[in-house]
Amino acid sequence: MTTEKKRTKTRLTAPKTPNYLTLIFDFDGTIADTLAAIIRMINDHADELRIRPLADEDVEELRGMSNLAILKKFRIPLVKVPRLVLRSQKELYQKIDQVLLFPGMRDLILGLKRFGLRLGILTSNSQENVQKFLQARNLDLFDFIHTESNFFGKNRALIHLLKEQDLKKDEVIYVGDEARDIEACQKADIAVIAVSWGFHRKEVLREKNPTYLVDSPEEIETIVFA
Repeated sequence: MTTEKKRTKTRLTAPKTPNYLTLIFDFDGTIADTLAAIIRMINDHADELRIRPLADEDVEELRGMSNLAILKKFRIPLVKVPRLVLRSQKELYQKIDQVLLFPGMRDLILGLKRFGLRLGILTSNSQENVQKFLQARNLDLFDFIHTESNFFGKNRALIHLLKEQDLKKDEVIYVGDEARDIEACQKADIAVIAVSWGFHRKEVLREKNPTYLVDSPEEIETIVFA
């Protein structure tokens, strides 16, 4: 079983009345560091995709680009995206034990759950991948896991989830690592915490004006219980 890259201590001590009752987390890039595994899979299929293997500098460039811009750069037709996503999810399932949990996330999740908050996940990854990852790390504590294909329309998936779980917008906050997470929350009119340790660089996230922008899980604690 893989452990965190570097353990940090999240301080959840004496909670105040929380500002939000439900936290909805993105999975890839927020809870799980799947980027390295995805890049490896892309490089394994570089010939088939008719692109050159990605180097470290390429990955850093991609972290400043939108999903649509990435597809345009590599001339990947939109019609191929669903099949590529499905195959990558199947391959990721075989390697999910190699994926790292971001530092500090374990303590944050355990603490928030201990204090009675409702926790959920909204992801375009597969239910099987998410559950296998969480179970392997004894973090199968989420009240709901909602998976929906939403490469370009995450706001619709978010609105669907709010209705499905009967969630009040002013009691919910979303935690994600991409610009599209911020855009989706703004369209759905809910608060959003953008995390700087995931896919998009901090300056990209800041340009989208998230409700909060954080560099560590400890800051999420502060926002929830301030």
